[in-house]
Amino acid sequence: MTTKTASASPDSKYHHGNLRLALLDAAIAQIKDVGVEKLSLRGIARTVGVSQTAPYRHFKDKNQLLADVAAQAFIELYERSRSLIDPNASALENIQATGMAYLQYAIDNPEKYRLLFGNSIQNRRSYSAMIEAGEQSFRILIDQVERGIKAGDFIPGCPLLLANTLWTQVHGSASLILDGFYQDRELPMPFDDFLKAQIMIASRALLLNPMPISLDRNRL
Repeated sequence: MTTKTASASPDSKYHHGNLRLALLDAAIAQIKDVGVEKLSLRGIARTVGVSQTAPYRHFKDKNQLLADVAAQAFIELYERSRSLIDPNASALENIQATGMAYLQYAIDNPEKYRLLFGNSIQNRRSYSAMIEAGEQSFRILIDQVERGIKAGDFIPGCPLLLANTLWTQVHGSASLILDGFYQDRELPMPFDDFLKAQIMIASRALLLNPMPISLDRNRL
């Protein structure tokens, strides 16, 4: 007697969370193609090649999917920044290195970056994983500000205020870059040097006794 082997369902090749990761990757690809507004769980299911109900095993709705994409992006940003922290470098040097990494992440991942700080995700505070990932990422900056204050290099006072002031300036630069503001403007130096100069000037404001600096691109 011959037995008929049941054919595997399209979902069966995904195990141990692989489907969730595949859906998150497909969501980013779809956002690049059609934008957040036209993103759909059914659309990403078709892209991945699973049933239309499969995404709902991992995401309650589109908003949760976006929140989970943002949480993943915050973790990526955290890992990239953490890898650049040098315990032998000054707090200022670490802040400048991570500031450049922050801008580069925004340039490399514009769709993810806009999700992090845009208004596409509703009721943001209700997604604890995203909030915790964001706070973890921001904690790197706060830690370095606290280190600079303790060393007597930075303005004494509230580390959270100083960290937010610096982040506001760097985030503003990232937003202007993604909006194409610098694309057709005349810049005083090559673009990478221009970004380094902005980070240097912004972080210099944290110093208790800032020394004169040169904005000669050969010294950046």
